[in-house]
Amino acid sequence: MNPYLALTRPGNVVLTAVAVVAGSYIAAGDNIFDFQVEIMIASLAAMMLVGGGNALNDYNDRESDKENHPNRPIPAGLISADETLVYSRILLSAGLLIVLFGLANKLPFIIALIGTTTLISYENKLKALGLSGNIAVGFMSGAVFLYAGMVVNDPGPTLWMFGLAFLATVAREIVKDIQDLEGDTDRFTLPARIGIAKSLFVTGILLVVAWSLSFTAITQFSGIASNAYAIGVSIANVIMLLGFQNARNGDYFSGQKKIKQGMGVAMLAFIAAAGL
Repeated sequence: MNPYLALTRPGNVVLTAVAVVAGSYIAAGDNIFDFQVEIMIASLAAMMLVGGGNALNDYNDRESDKENHPNRPIPAGLISADETLVYSRILLSAGLLIVLFGLANKLPFIIALIGTTTLISYENKLKALGLSGNIAVGFMSGAVFLYAGMVVNDPGPTLWMFGLAFLATVAREIVKDIQDLEGDTDRFTLPARIGIAKSLFVTGILLVVAWSLSFTAITQFSGIASNAYAIGVSIANVIMLLGFQNARNGDYFSGQKKIKQGMGVAMLAFIAAAGL
């Protein structure tokens, strides 16, 4: 894969575009077709911001990645650190400019600006502080849905997705920190501070709250939509539960992957219910 493309982590970039479209659909329903151009512009901007953020992450993690992720472009020698930093700045700047001048509604730009500021703060300081960094990542994950709701002028319905994404992402980030504990010598992560067992306890609490919130969100739907959502979110919660069990058994990689997969299924449950 081209190193510039690899730096953006294409899978995450595509998922971001899907999240923007999904959030727009959850908020606007059948009226989504009235905002086709706006959603395309917002999706493009979000993809560039996420890609730029991922490149910045690779730049800042270039030393620890030598041990944790040696196949990433910088430690693999496919691209220099300086080139990565310039590339990241170009993508971040382009993303903000696109949403600022491409959309008449400026609320999405405010969320994009807050998200980008949070991202830079995370990479430069919050990441090293452990839980504060995890919370920042959770906010950025959930903010995508608020951003999408603002694109279609109705962020209210996306507040549920914001809450679920925030909680599940923080839980997943803690599991990832446990996975990378040995190589993260320059970060004061939660597992490094309180140990693996207590970190897993915190992860479990976050997931329980997320599961409770997911079932509370059923009140947003009625009839067949309510049933479809209940089935979908139940499947999502089971997947995340399996991920948590994997993490408890020491398989942190599978654990964090399943939590992410469960988040994806939960998003599909919202989409399915919104369409019924």
